[in-house]
Amino acid sequence: MIWLFAGSAITKLALAAGGAALLSGPLNSPQTWISGRSPDAPPLATRLASTANVNRLSRLPSGAVVVDLENWPQTPVSQRENPVGAYRRAAEIAEYRHQWLVATPATDLVRSVDPSYRGKIYPEFVRLRLAARIAAYVPVYEIQAQGAENNPTLYRSFVADISRQVQQAHPGITILAGLSTNPGGHVVAASVLGRDIALTKGLVSGYWMNIPQAGKACPRCGQAYPEIAVQVLDAELTDSQR
Repeated sequence: MIWLFAGSAITKLALAAGGAALLSGPLNSPQTWISGRSPDAPPLATRLASTANVNRLSRLPSGAVVVDLENWPQTPVSQRENPVGAYRRAAEIAEYRHQWLVATPATDLVRSVDPSYRGKIYPEFVRLRLAARIAAYVPVYEIQAQGAENNPTLYRSFVADISRQVQQAHPGITILAGLSTNPGGHVVAASVLGRDIALTKGLVSGYWMNIPQAGKACPRCGQAYPEIAVQVLDAELTDSQR
C-alpha cells in the first residue's frame, strides 16, 4: 500500500511517540511518498515536488509532482474556474519536463467552477465528473475524501463513485484516497479512520495521510494530532506485515 505524506507531516510524525519507529521501520520504503521536504524523511521513501499552480511546473525538476489545485488563493483563479483545462496543460508541461503527475483536485473546486452553486459539494463533484475528466491526463489521482471520513458510509460511497469514474476514464491509473487526523479542525478518532480504510482499501492503492495544523492553507485546522496518525499507521502497517 502507498502512503503519501506532506514533508511537514513526516516531521510531525518523527516527534510523536512511536512515529520515529514507523519512519525507520515499515515506512522506510519506496511505497512511502513524501511531497515536499523533511529532514526526517526515510532514506528509501519516494520524493515528490508539489505545487498548487500549474504555471510553476516548468520551474520544477523531472520526477514526481503533486499538483494540488483547490479553491484557495494559492491556485490562480483561471485554474480554479477550469481545473480540467489546467490539468490538461499540466500534462503537456509534464511530458516536456519528464515529470509524472499526482493530481489532487479538491472537491471545493465545484464552488469556483459554478459560483452560483449552493448545494452539497460531494454529489456535485460526482455529477460534474471532474475526476473522470482530470484523470484522463494523469497517472495518479488522489480522491480528497477526508471531509467525509467521520461518516464511514459516506466516505466509502464517495471513494467508490470517484474511483469508478477515474478507472473508466483511465484504466490502470493509480488511485489514492485522502485521510486527515483533523479535517477543518475537527478531530477524527483513529478507530474511525481505521473503519474508513477497511471499507475502501479494495478500491484504492493507498492513502494520503494529512496531519494539518492552523496556517495559511487551513486557518481553522487548530493544533496537529500526529499521535492519531501513528495509531492508524501502526495498526495498518502491522496488519499488512502479518
